Amino acid sequence: MKKLFTSAIALTAVSLTYAQSNYDWTWQQGNGNTATVNQSGLQNNNNLYQVGDTNTATIDQTGQINVNQARSEGDMNAIDVDQVGESNSNATNQYGNNNIGTANQNGFDNTLIQRQEGNSNVVVGIQAGDYNYAWQDQLGDGNRFSITQLGDGNQSFQKQVGDSNEGIAMQNGDSNYIHQDQGGDDNYATNTQNGNGNWGDSHQWGNDNISRALQNGNGNFLEQFQIGNDNLADDWQIGNDNTGQINQTGNGHIHWGTVFGNDNTMTVNQSN
Repeated sequence: MKKLFTSAIALTAVSLTYAQSNYDWTWQQGNGNTATVNQSGLQNNNNLYQVGDTNTATIDQTGQINVNQARSEGDMNAIDVDQVGESNSNATNQYGNNNIGTANQNGFDNTLIQRQEGNSNVVVGIQAGDYNYAWQDQLGDGNRFSITQLGDGNQSFQKQVGDSNEGIAMQNGDSNYIHQDQGGDDNYATNTQNGNGNWGDSHQWGNDNISRALQNGNGNFLEQFQIGNDNLADDWQIGNDNTGQINQTGNGHIHWGTVFGNDNTMTVNQSN
């Protein structure tokens, strides 16, 4: 009986040890690949997959129950992941050559999903706070995406299909939403939100379009739609509960919109 009791204690101790351990699975297939993994804390989980040549990856996890899944398939790709806090989740996947993926999470229960397919693309995700969600997807060559979330409960979604596009989302506050969608080449979209509960949505279908948005305040709403080429839409909302709807169809349209105050509504339709 004494031996059975002692065995039960030993089994419990082993189980607790494994429950508090960190987990790493790293796979390298090819030549000249480099991977560095640093885990400090409890129950952090890393899965790293490199297939190809001369790929590099650095994974740092500090805290507990952080989860990272990173993949590079191709040559000369780089991934850098830094997770600090608890229950953060990152998935960064790259397919092609000369791509760079960066993920930086500091806080609690943040989620970051990033995917690149093509060559010479760059994606950056930065989250500082709690319960933020970011998703970025690029298909093509020479594209640039970045999301920065400072606060709690923010959401950002960005998608590019084409070449040499750039999208930037910046959220400083709580419960903000950004969606940016680009289809074509050489498009540029940026949205900066300072405050709480702002909504920004930008769609670009064509080439050489530019959309810029600045929302300072709370509860502002802005949609910018561009279908065609060489269009410009630049909107500022400074205040609270303002609404903007901008539609550009055709080529070469220019719109500058500036709002200072509260509860204003702006609707602009341009076509040719």
